[in-house]
Amino acid sequence: MRIISTITTVLLATVLAPTGSAVAAEPGVDAGLSTRVVIRGTPELRIFSDRDGGFWLVPDPSKRRLRIEDLVSARIVRDGLSAGGIIDLRRLFTIPPADSISAANHRLDRYYIAEFPTAVAAAAAVADLSTLVAIGGPIESIEIDGIGGVATPPNDTWILNQYGVHNVGQNVSGQDGVVGADVNVIPAWDWTIGSSDVVVAVLDAGLNWHEEYETRLLPGWNVPDGNDQFADECNSHGTHVAGILAAEGNNEQGIAGVAWRTRIMPVVVTDGCSGVESWVAEGIVWAVDHGADILNMSLQYAVGTQALADAVAYAHAAGVIQVAAAGNTGQSNDVQAPGRFPETIAVAATDNRDEHWSSSSSGPEVDLAAPGWRVYSCTNTSNYGYKSGTSMATPFVSGAVALMKAVAPDLDPITAKVLLRVNAVDVESLGFDELTGSGRLDIEAALLSLDPTPPAPGDLNHDGRVDGEDFGILLSGWGGCPGDCEEVCVGDINVDCQINGTDLGLLFIDWTG
Repeated sequence: MRIISTITTVLLATVLAPTGSAVAAEPGVDAGLSTRVVIRGTPELRIFSDRDGGFWLVPDPSKRRLRIEDLVSARIVRDGLSAGGIIDLRRLFTIPPADSISAANHRLDRYYIAEFPTAVAAAAAVADLSTLVAIGGPIESIEIDGIGGVATPPNDTWILNQYGVHNVGQNVSGQDGVVGADVNVIPAWDWTIGSSDVVVAVLDAGLNWHEEYETRLLPGWNVPDGNDQFADECNSHGTHVAGILAAEGNNEQGIAGVAWRTRIMPVVVTDGCSGVESWVAEGIVWAVDHGADILNMSLQYAVGTQALADAVAYAHAAGVIQVAAAGNTGQSNDVQAPGRFPETIAVAATDNRDEHWSSSSSGPEVDLAAPGWRVYSCTNTSNYGYKSGTSMATPFVSGAVALMKAVAPDLDPITAKVLLRVNAVDVESLGFDELTGSGRLDIEAALLSLDPTPPAPGDLNHDGRVDGEDFGILLSGWGGCPGDCEEVCVGDINVDCQINGTDLGLLFIDWTG
């Protein structure tokens, strides 16, 4: 056997010379992922290298006699890898799995990593050798090794004050949090940060022109006063709600809301901090008729008049998704209107330990929960502060729906409610409970349940467009990436640790304007 192996090695190393053929990358190849390719081979392969730097995947000659088709297919693989300028070919697992039998059953003993100089070359090799997979040979599968990693929080100044967005166990008002007891939105931002095509009407006591969202405010309506003035009339309540929902993220100031590109429609339905249900009914109808996609109702009313119920039904029939507070009575079986109506998504409140907030109303109408105790958000026009209530929990859910609408514009109220509930995280008891409904909001899980299309490599800010904003982001980082790529380099589309003309060209390939 040793003689056969030696002869085969010599044959591969000296007799079969490389052809020198080249494979050009096709226009539009997605080169923004990785320079590594993952290959799964057939059983009993071995790696051989030749004097010209080529790599071969050939059945181990000590295991069985080599056939001419083995050498021919190995040559095709060798040339395909060499055309891309392959740097290295090695087994994926440098430390073999401890359970070799289970590893073999799951094919983990048959994976290899091929390294290429650029992402374009890696993508071209995958495209070229994928045809070999279909006809059989030494390769069973070949794919780009996807790039990801720890979901990095945005660079907003007070992000660590927002346990609801990023809970690392930080202490809030003397209470240590539980790591991960948040709405899990940071990884969702890798898919979308929202869309300006989505309009959320904030039915509240008004809101101020806060610097975190003022450029995305639409004309609004003041129901009690019968005019278009919508200044906040209740101690920044509506302003605080709007910040949780849609404060600008990753802008090196303040906080990050859930949906950074969503437009906000202010609808005042109280006079000061209180009002009547008929005003809410009017506000709902006005918002629906003026193009709102989502209604955020951080409101609570004890009666639940038929007029209000009929207005909610009107919005539901129009396909508008309605999110409402469960209420702050702290009583069981006491979910407030409009949250208790079946057409709405009723939201209870949790704290930084994933525990039910004691003042949150409970009952069978609760759909799910979100952080509502000591939530940090916008106040006045440039300030920030803490507030508690199911009013604060509600915009987390409205923001989640806004992100979902950004990737699935036809999302309807029933589907939205079902997906939010199915993907919620149990925090009180297994299954449904009247304190937190189906559990605490998980935005990433709800978003991914829609099976969204990944953003184009040139969509650097993940807003669904490749336009001037992405161009500006690329230019702002022009040159070498900091720390030899130890830090995130947003504009480095081809992942070569440089932001240069190649990245600019790739961005323009994806340009939507």
